[in-house]
Amino acid sequence: MTLAGSSIHPTGLGEVTSLAVAPSLKAETERLLSLRTRDIRFSPEMLRAYRSRTWPQRSKIARSWMIWVGLIAIAFVPVSYLLAPTTLWYTAVVSGILVPAMHGCAYLVWRKPRSAVVEGVSLVLLMSGVMIVSGGHAIIAGGSEFERLLTGILFVHAIAIVVFQVEQLWSRALMVCSLVIFFCFELLNHAIGVQDAIGTVAFYAMCMFAATIARKTQSILAQKTFLMALRDQYRSDSLKSANQQLEILATCDPLTGLGNRRSAAKRIETLWNDRRTPKTSIAFLMADIDSFKRLNDSAGHAAGDACIQRVAATIEQSVRSGHDAVFRYGGEEFLIVLSNATPDLASEVAERIRRAVEALGIVNPGLLSAHDRKNVVTISLGIAFARDEAAPELVAKWADEALYDAKRSGRNAVALSAGQTTASAAAGPPHRSTDASDISVRVIA
Repeated sequence: MTLAGSSIHPTGLGEVTSLAVAPSLKAETERLLSLRTRDIRFSPEMLRAYRSRTWPQRSKIARSWMIWVGLIAIAFVPVSYLLAPTTLWYTAVVSGILVPAMHGCAYLVWRKPRSAVVEGVSLVLLMSGVMIVSGGHAIIAGGSEFERLLTGILFVHAIAIVVFQVEQLWSRALMVCSLVIFFCFELLNHAIGVQDAIGTVAFYAMCMFAATIARKTQSILAQKTFLMALRDQYRSDSLKSANQQLEILATCDPLTGLGNRRSAAKRIETLWNDRRTPKTSIAFLMADIDSFKRLNDSAGHAAGDACIQRVAATIEQSVRSGHDAVFRYGGEEFLIVLSNATPDLASEVAERIRRAVEALGIVNPGLLSAHDRKNVVTISLGIAFARDEAAPELVAKWADEALYDAKRSGRNAVALSAGQTTASAAAGPPHRSTDASDISVRVIA
């Protein structure tokens, strides 16, 4: 079945589940539903989708039929022993063995999906075999039992045509085979003449034809139900996809692909409500690209956007995957939220970001005219840790103040918020890396 990366699985007459519906099926669905119900004709692709969709229901009905008819054939044996002559009882035993055996073989065929030809042929052979066995039973029984047995099994065939959900071709084939076999056995009935046999077959032919018409009507209505369910499915998929796109637009920054301030607020709220995460282990790192306005003014907005994208990717690569989250907080400003962090770890992550951005070597033409010692893009960061009594907004304010302290101290630096001074003093001198000459983390008091 040609479905875009998915298949349609049946769950009920009005349900269709799929990950995606092929565009060709969407177009055909709309076209067919615009027609009158009796004019619905499926393309091969749509027919494959429909057959896959209806397989569990069709197979369940067919296998249930095979089980119950087989059990009834077995139960007919003791009934025949009580109600019929000895000869009939013996033939009933044979019938009680052959009929369940044939139904058992058909049951095995219907245990897994098959082609339409295999399904149709299996049912035609099954019902034809049952009629032949029952006809032989009728010949041996003779007398009034002949017509009773033969007419009874023809009635069963009429029900089978309506019950079995096979293509119309095979319903008609079953009707024709049933009538032909019935007529042949009628000719063997010496109690009636050829003319009576023809008349009887003609009468039952009309009944069987009515059954095939009913089967066709059921099939068309089922196909229309499938089309309506398919249309509901792809409309639901389209709506879901649109909602997902809206969610992305609402929570993601389109330039960098990072989360925006709204998604940052959701992440922070989740951390604040998580009792397993101590507040004191949550750190905010506020980062801002140094002298970004000069880059924008001298190189243009396109170069500025490219710079933001590269810096954003570098920051994302510098944090711990699965633990830390990076957000674009403003124009050239970023917020990094650390969980289960220590002052040492926060300083290490901040310094790693600072070095990585500087190592990008992005030229800032605006710095050349300002006679700066370096003309590459750098970044400054401020660190603030949460406290049990502090709201997230206050912690973000501390980190922002630390960021601008880092800016005032010469840029391309990392500063720890003044709000952490007391805790730092109690813990001892500020942490410095083993390579102290390369780290510029300052505690701003």
